[in-house]
Amino acid sequence: MYYRTIVHRFDNMSEEETYVGRTRTSRELYKNAQQVLAGGVGGSAPSFEPYPFFVDRAEGSKLWDVDGNVYCDYNLCWGVLMGGHCHPKLVEGLKKQIDRGTMYGFVHDNSRAAAEELIKRFPVEKVRFTNSGSESTHYAVRLARRYTGKEKIVKIEGGYNGVADPLHVSKMPDISKVGPEERPTSVPHGKGIPSGVIKDTLIAPFNDIEAMQDILEDNRGEVAAVMVEPVMMNKGVIPPEDGYLSELRKLTNEQNVLLIFDEVKTGVKIAPGGACDHYGVKPDIIALAKAIGGGLPIGAVAGKGEIIDGVGPEGLFGTYSANPLSIEACRITLQDILTENAYPKLERFGERLMAGYEDVIEDFGLKAVVQGVNAVGGILFTEHPVTNFREWTDVDKEKAHRYWIAMVNRGIIPMSYGADEEWLISVQHDEEEIEEHIEAFKEVVSDL
Repeated sequence: MYYRTIVHRFDNMSEEETYVGRTRTSRELYKNAQQVLAGGVGGSAPSFEPYPFFVDRAEGSKLWDVDGNVYCDYNLCWGVLMGGHCHPKLVEGLKKQIDRGTMYGFVHDNSRAAAEELIKRFPVEKVRFTNSGSESTHYAVRLARRYTGKEKIVKIEGGYNGVADPLHVSKMPDISKVGPEERPTSVPHGKGIPSGVIKDTLIAPFNDIEAMQDILEDNRGEVAAVMVEPVMMNKGVIPPEDGYLSELRKLTNEQNVLLIFDEVKTGVKIAPGGACDHYGVKPDIIALAKAIGGGLPIGAVAGKGEIIDGVGPEGLFGTYSANPLSIEACRITLQDILTENAYPKLERFGERLMAGYEDVIEDFGLKAVVQGVNAVGGILFTEHPVTNFREWTDVDKEKAHRYWIAMVNRGIIPMSYGADEEWLISVQHDEEEIEEHIEAFKEVVSDL
């Protein structure tokens, strides 16, 4: 296999030295980029040590970097590309749309067609399109406050729900500042977030319905909504415990509080209708993005008609929202690529990859756990299953770095960089690639 020849060339070198030896052009490009780009990156991808490799092109399940290295991609742009890179149906449809126009500044009927596809999959009545997940969650909070007339919101500790001020709180809080486990302190994610915004963002632990009940009871009549990622996917993959989401739905109903599902990372990935479909729970508002657009920038906020209709009177529009290219990409992705028939294979591959990792972990006695839901999963270097943010802080981040670099040296991007993300399997991956991924993990595990 291709990756083996690369590894053998650098047998006497450390994995990081091997990485540097394979990516010399990327190193130079990164030095140049740092002169004009904040952090040396354009904004859609984080930097990492020793430096990021630069991509030249992508197709199917593969990426090629500027040094000619080939990678089987399981990062897939943080879950955007469940259809894989440059899916032929998507490329063909977008070429036709470019000939018809990229922007109109007026309405077009494809928006209705794309919205209908989402309504078929999710328990919602109306949709408003946005440009990103951050816009979708921002709209969701604004709509909840508008509809209820209340200002406070509750979000989950360690959850990433976009960069709007009220949601950029306790995303990755310093563990020394988080307060009691059952009543976490609201910690701003960096400077620039007003204190009043922080005060109105309450923080709850994931998978703890009793703590949520106490928080809502102590703030009765003041909370507009609870926002939750039904599966946390920015701390590896942390699924909800049995009954947690249904109990959360019951509790918010009792407290007259709206329930917002942030399905930016779960929507159309863990099931055709996302977490709502997989767990059988109906929230009041759903925020969507990433995989619904097949690789083009798009998001959506959807839910009960009487709530979503509020975006009209309040003028929540965006110049690029529902632009013809993104909408066509959404329609094609949902109608022609991520069809009902696509999911059994994705789930089978996901289960095989997780099982393969678990076998290797057991065989080598590695201190690690594998967690995931269907086509989405990941490895966490810790001894016990992770059910919330504070347990995730025990994950060995240094070991996660060594694992990632070693896998990349073998031509596998196993997941996005770091211990806080996950892998995804696309419709363009095949069975042989899943087995190659597992074999590569077998090669690196002895050094972990």
